[in-house]
Amino acid sequence: MKKDILHFPPTRKGYLPKFSSRRFCGKELSFRSSAYKEDGETEEEKRTALLAKIQEKIDAGLATRATKEELEAIRTSQSDALKDVPLEALRAMADDKTGVMAKLAEQGLEITRLRAEMKTNEAPKDMSVRGQIKAWIESKPKELGGTRSVKDVIEDIKSGIKTQLPSLELRVASPMLVSTVNGGSSPYIGRTEMEAGINAILRYPNTFWDTITKGRTGASTYVWANMVNEDGAAAFIGPGVAKPGISFELAAETSIAKKIAASAKAGTELLQDIDGMTTFIEQELQELLMLKVNEKLMTGVSSTTVPAGIQTLSQVFSFYTAAAAGIKTTNPTHMDAIRAAVGALRSGKLTGEITVFVNSIDAANMDLSKAVDSGVYLLPPFTTSNGQVIAGARIVEDQNIAVGYFQAAFLRYYRVLIYKDYTVQWGWENDDFTKNLVTAIGEMRLHQFLNSIHTGFALYDTFVNVKTAITEV
Repeated sequence: MKKDILHFPPTRKGYLPKFSSRRFCGKELSFRSSAYKEDGETEEEKRTALLAKIQEKIDAGLATRATKEELEAIRTSQSDALKDVPLEALRAMADDKTGVMAKLAEQGLEITRLRAEMKTNEAPKDMSVRGQIKAWIESKPKELGGTRSVKDVIEDIKSGIKTQLPSLELRVASPMLVSTVNGGSSPYIGRTEMEAGINAILRYPNTFWDTITKGRTGASTYVWANMVNEDGAAAFIGPGVAKPGISFELAAETSIAKKIAASAKAGTELLQDIDGMTTFIEQELQELLMLKVNEKLMTGVSSTTVPAGIQTLSQVFSFYTAAAAGIKTTNPTHMDAIRAAVGALRSGKLTGEITVFVNSIDAANMDLSKAVDSGVYLLPPFTTSNGQVIAGARIVEDQNIAVGYFQAAFLRYYRVLIYKDYTVQWGWENDDFTKNLVTAIGEMRLHQFLNSIHTGFALYDTFVNVKTAITEV
């Protein structure tokens, strides 16, 4: 690129510098300092002068940023781009305060400021108390007009000048805690472990069902025959005497199997998404079904669908009074009451093992019995050392027995025969298939019956009633 040539031809007003550039095809532009002449000039001369001024500012601005080849290319493109621009637009572009170069200078200052901020942000700020105080001392806050630093004010105070320090705001980082870092909406950020299975709902165990003797049958109708209305008796006789006659009748009794069932409906998505959900549902069905079986076999009132519970088939202690009226003692205890009940049951014609069910609270009171005078623990001679056997009767703690009551029975006479074991079936009903719903049904069928000739096989009463009956006046 050729350099611009300055020469000073004589004019009427003396020697004035003239600027010649090959870009303007040899045309000359005269100017003094940064001003340019317009009065008396043609429009072409004014345009040439304005273009020269614009180019001069561009050259000055790019002198340290572009190569010679790049400057030449810019001049060529700039000349072509501005050749048809109106004169007033060129004059606006060449203005020192509002023109294009002023805008470029303003942008340059903004870029410089942004670069300075970037450099400042690259280094991590010292957020310690010492670091914050140091930054505050070196700052120039708005309260001081943005020109004086806090350090200057401190120096004034040292010199005896009364003034007020700008406010200092310290930022103290709060400690990171589990409650703030790994809590709320993000409980699983830390390590977690899922326990296998599901913890079942707490329920009383089915003690009675587990204790009684159960059998099986393959028929829905179970029939047995009893000898009734017995008449006559054997006798010792002499020769030639007619033998005494006897007679009896046969009476049939019948038991119809009773069904117990429960169902649960669930969406197929639930069974797919939760591992083991099918098993959980089946187990819960069986648990609830067996709880109801245990309950009704203890307290149920006999009907066409409900079995007779042992408590409804039991007798109170007074039923045996005729045979056991002689059972008496002073200051009877719970163990004395059970011993009396065992005696009353055995006073009849029934035989076998006797089982006694008591609430755990009453069992504890039996163990804690003490002599009134000496305070020594009482252990009757008819009781084993652990208190689990009284007069040959086994003691079983059962939370389904109300506190203050006890159940004693020859359990072998209380008949339970399973006809159909517990089963689970899955299927659809109504429009469940289109709704992605399935139903699980758990069911069981069994016989429960008591032979009418075994009346009196069980005793159910309160400790208070029995102790009152056996108290010696």
